[in-house]
Amino acid sequence: MVVTLAFIALLEYLSHRSRRDGGIAFTKGQFSPAVSFAYLNLPTTIAVLYSILWSWVDLDTKRLEPYFQLSRPEGADRTNSLALSYPFDFVAYAPLKALRRRHWAVVFAGTSTMLILSGVTPLVSAVFARSVVTVEHLATATTSAALIPLRDQRLAMNTDFMMTAYGIVWLGQAMPGFVTPQGFIEPFRMDMKQEAELLNATWKAQTKLYGTSLNCRAANIKNESSGFSYSNGKDCTTEAGYSPVELDTGSQFGCLYIGYELDQHADYSLSDMGCPSPTNQHQFLALWGQSLGGDRETNVSAAFCEPTYWTQEVSATVTVPSMNVTEISPLGPRITLPDGLFNRTAFEYGIGTGAQAISGRADISETTNIVDQKSQVAKFGLLGTVTNMVGFALGLNPTDLTDFADPTILAASFENAHKLLHALAMRQLMSSNAIEVQSRQGTISGKISAITTVRPFAIVVEVLLGLVVTLILALMTYTCRRPSQLCNNPASLIDVIAIAADDDENLDSTDETDPEASRSRFRLVNGRICLSRPHVASHVPNCGNSSADARSSLTESEVENRKSLARPIAMSMTVACIFLLTLLLALTTVIALTIYAKKHDGLPVPSNHTVVNKLVLNYVLVMFATVLEPFWLLLNRQLCVLQPFEELRQANAPASRSLKLKYTSLPPQMNIWNAFRAKHYVLGAVCAIGLSANLLAISLNGLLQIEFFPMADRTYLPRRYEEIFAQNQVRIKSGSDYQYVAKANLSDGVSLPPWTTSETFFVPFDVKAKSKYGSVGSIQASTRGFSIRPKCERAKFNDTALVTGRPTSFFTEQRTPSGGTVFCGGAATPFGGQNNTNAALEVLVQLQPVDPAKSDTPASEVVFDLNATKEETRTCRSIVVAGFLRANLTVSINDTKTDNSNENPTPEIQRINSLSSLWMMCKSSIATAPYKVTVDPSGHVESYVAIGPELKDPVDSFSNGTSPTSLIISATWVLARGQDTIPYWHNDTFVDTWFAYFIKHLSNSTMFVDPEQPVPVFEQVVPYVEDLYARLFAIVLSLNQGWLAEAKPVSTIPGVLFVSSQRVFVSRPMFVITVVLLVANMAVAILHWTRRPKKMLPTMPYTIGSILAMVHASGLKREARKQEEWKKDWQFGYGRFVGTDGKPHVGIERRPFVQPLDT
Repeated sequence: MVVTLAFIALLEYLSHRSRRDGGIAFTKGQFSPAVSFAYLNLPTTIAVLYSILWSWVDLDTKRLEPYFQLSRPEGADRTNSLALSYPFDFVAYAPLKALRRRHWAVVFAGTSTMLILSGVTPLVSAVFARSVVTVEHLATATTSAALIPLRDQRLAMNTDFMMTAYGIVWLGQAMPGFVTPQGFIEPFRMDMKQEAELLNATWKAQTKLYGTSLNCRAANIKNESSGFSYSNGKDCTTEAGYSPVELDTGSQFGCLYIGYELDQHADYSLSDMGCPSPTNQHQFLALWGQSLGGDRETNVSAAFCEPTYWTQEVSATVTVPSMNVTEISPLGPRITLPDGLFNRTAFEYGIGTGAQAISGRADISETTNIVDQKSQVAKFGLLGTVTNMVGFALGLNPTDLTDFADPTILAASFENAHKLLHALAMRQLMSSNAIEVQSRQGTISGKISAITTVRPFAIVVEVLLGLVVTLILALMTYTCRRPSQLCNNPASLIDVIAIAADDDENLDSTDETDPEASRSRFRLVNGRICLSRPHVASHVPNCGNSSADARSSLTESEVENRKSLARPIAMSMTVACIFLLTLLLALTTVIALTIYAKKHDGLPVPSNHTVVNKLVLNYVLVMFATVLEPFWLLLNRQLCVLQPFEELRQANAPASRSLKLKYTSLPPQMNIWNAFRAKHYVLGAVCAIGLSANLLAISLNGLLQIEFFPMADRTYLPRRYEEIFAQNQVRIKSGSDYQYVAKANLSDGVSLPPWTTSETFFVPFDVKAKSKYGSVGSIQASTRGFSIRPKCERAKFNDTALVTGRPTSFFTEQRTPSGGTVFCGGAATPFGGQNNTNAALEVLVQLQPVDPAKSDTPASEVVFDLNATKEETRTCRSIVVAGFLRANLTVSINDTKTDNSNENPTPEIQRINSLSSLWMMCKSSIATAPYKVTVDPSGHVESYVAIGPELKDPVDSFSNGTSPTSLIISATWVLARGQDTIPYWHNDTFVDTWFAYFIKHLSNSTMFVDPEQPVPVFEQVVPYVEDLYARLFAIVLSLNQGWLAEAKPVSTIPGVLFVSSQRVFVSRPMFVITVVLLVANMAVAILHWTRRPKKMLPTMPYTIGSILAMVHASGLKREARKQEEWKKDWQFGYGRFVGTDGKPHVGIERRPFVQPLDT
């Protein structure tokens, strides 16, 4: 009872802990084998051991019940004492039978056994489950960054935040940490490490939200003969004179953002258009126009807006480690941001002009004045160059431009852009060195794999164990109050015989033919059975006269008639066939499920509810084993009681191997050693296999396990393009999209475009297919990939000519594919100069055909050969030259470059103090191969593997005038595109060209652009140049998919849809154990039924009366009553003998007085 109460307490504690903490054990990955065993198999193992121990109590209770009935003062009739056979009744039937007879001890013990076997043991396997849970921990949150001082903000607020905005708006870049479309969250951190163990961990804490709002009003528009004018209704009336359409030549629409500040990078400003008053310093004018046809017939809308900046106390939730904001809850009102915290003037200057308020040295990505959004806004109908704010307003509000006719919509679009840029600028102005330590309480939460308790099952098991405790208490109380006249444990045949042994007389008064027999009662007095007839007044109880069932002994004629002999029903061949078929069906089912699961990637999950899944996958299987165990238990007990008679059948068995065997007093599991030691191998095997039923319950409990698995749903996917380039002429889109995509990928971690890897572009296929298994996570199909294979070699050029501005330094003679020759050259005149200081320069040039005869003097410009053939042009333009230079120069003007602008004067180089260089010339070829590609539903590549040979410059993949060279030229143009920003000599590690910027980020080092370092080693830098070439080529193809031929309408390719869903899998170890145990069950069952005891008894010796009947009139009763040790050479048998009454009998007798039945 104490153990049972301990189980209840432990289970309740684990359930409480599971509810409180979200689980009992946690892991971010897979649980260790020890933990997996602890929740999958240990509960069932404990329940099995518990049931084994309780079965001993149950057996003794049932075995001793007749003796307790006989010990009652009034005794008991034959039915309620000598004829009881509870140990050999089926476990579920015994308590019902006892209830009818009011044998409460058996009711209590038998019911407990049923609750344990059919309730606790199978259900405890379903109490624990593995699931993904959300847990939450309290933690201390501290501010991790704050605004830098106002004096430093003008210099720190470079244009990098607008490049980040481009990635967010147009490239699908995720919001940076603590940035939301509504504003910027003051960064914070948690002083705990629990998030390392969590999946999708989040932090939640009180913090500040920095935001902005626009106060906009529709402008008063006048269209007079002098042009359009726009008024804010106060002190600002512009004198634009033009509509936005007229300012955007060639487009039906026009859109402008006009800020206050005047700058060389801004064409328009309010301060220069009639609104110079300082009261308008923070206003801007949003203009939109649509051409309606005719002379100056234009639909125009306009709005004046003035931003306000505020802060608000909020509760913010961010993901870890990206720090993306997922939830914001206001905790207080918005408070206008005090002056002195944020330099709004520098911010508005930057977004209005596209330039930094104070220029400073930085990489090209941080000093780009106007973010090139021309190709992006063209899809909206704007064909001209637009300011940064116009592009972002359109990108954040994808709508028809005609909607901007409503000034409210126009203002709302610019407000969204203003909010995003403000949030990104605030992020750029944050520094961990500026914080004041502020601590408050926060929470860390996230998902984690956990072992949890399934509460409904836990409650049921606790209730069942509570009932068991109640029954145990009742059994203890009831048993302690019962009288007992037993002097010895009736564990063997001789013990039972001794209880009723008597030499004096042999009463047959309990013969069924005696009319008084039904009223006869029996009592146990001082360890002896007494016959009592309470209805006969003169009768005195006869203690020792107990031929309780004399009629059960066989006569000679009955011996000859074998049909009158008994055998347990469970040992019949009919039951054997049913039992073996059941085992065979179970074995077949397990094997079939395993094969099916392996072939179909698991089995379907029965339900979305944990309770149902546990019932189907655990309870039902364990229940099979728990039903199997009582059957083996019944066979075992029957065999235990018959084993002594098997020994006696030959009439030569010593007492130690027959009459003194104590098999029936122990649970089957305890008889294994005794049986094998006595060489009763069949009995030993049956005992062992009975124990294995408990092991089978453990293995079946862990046989079927639910796991997440990417289901493969095979289907056919429509092609989007043919695997061939078929445009009449490959025309690359102008603009800086290619560089922006590469920049976002390399420096901001944004994924490459769909269908693109760092070196390969894959021909897209349709990814909109649906799966019958659920939401599609990945799509796999075979398609062709195209890559560029650059080959860079060392080259030598005239360094002095380059430094002194002689463009002829890149002349090189090349072979054309037809065998001719062509002179190729290029221009790359560097600007600036660092006087008597170590400086570095990075150069990359796309070559062109040149006329060397016209470009052979130092003063002349490069003269490109306009008469060059198409083949010569392609040969040259497919080549790039890259160089890395180090120099120390003496210049006429000390042009120390302080920013990335191109307005600095060009000095005259007076002396070259030192000069070194590394040059390389890169040629390329196109490679293609078939690939098996796996992509997500948006087309982003997850994995790929080549499934065929790679072909170089494949002619079959090009048609309609396209060729591999045309693709190479496009990639070469993009690679050299960064030279639009003039390369400068620099004495720091900031770079002015995209080429140098990408090399710096690919190498994750400044060593190749550091003027204090020597010229790069060719072998070290060339992998990065070739990597950049291949990466940009893949990006070029991804942004120009229209170069591919459209697929035919019915063209499809075989594909696989992967759906991450829960599936049921068969545990390999448990499968092996289960199959071995089922096969062993079948083998032992066959052994048992083929070696079952022969028929030789008139009735089964299950009861006291049936045992005593077998020694009726036998001299063995006299020997049993003697308190003397039997001689070791005595042998006993079951057969014919002449009884003490002088009549022939069949029963147990000592040799030489007994003759075997088979003789």
